[in-house]
Amino acid sequence: MSVIECYLCGKGFVTTGPKICPACMKRLDALYMEVRDYIRDNPHLRLNVRELAEAMDADPRDIQALVDMGRLELEGEGSDSELLSEKERLLKELEKHLKEDKGRKTARIKYAAEKYGKKEKKKEKDDQ
Repeated sequence: MSVIECYLCGKGFVTTGPKICPACMKRLDALYMEVRDYIRDNPHLRLNVRELAEAMDADPRDIQALVDMGRLELEGEGSDSELLSEKERLLKELEKHLKEDKGRKTARIKYAAEKYGKKEKKKEKDDQ
């Protein structure tokens, strides 16, 4: 066990796990329940950390800690359309590369199938 400083409040505590002290973790658990209810009650809102903290009247570092812990997934600073178009572009690029690789593999397999046994037959003719 080691003594570390809490990521949020800076107090020292003994832990082998998270970098957040038990007092802050308890506060984050309560905040998580409030944030979860707020997001559930307002599904049309697409908020980032700063906007959610303002709406909840909470410390943005606490909201960010929930995101870092994987307990919340919020929108980034960019717009939905920018994120979606970037994902679509990457998916199309991946699909293109996969098709190219498949074409190369198919060509190698056909070539290998055509050549299979021909060397042996040619070698047998040379031996006779």
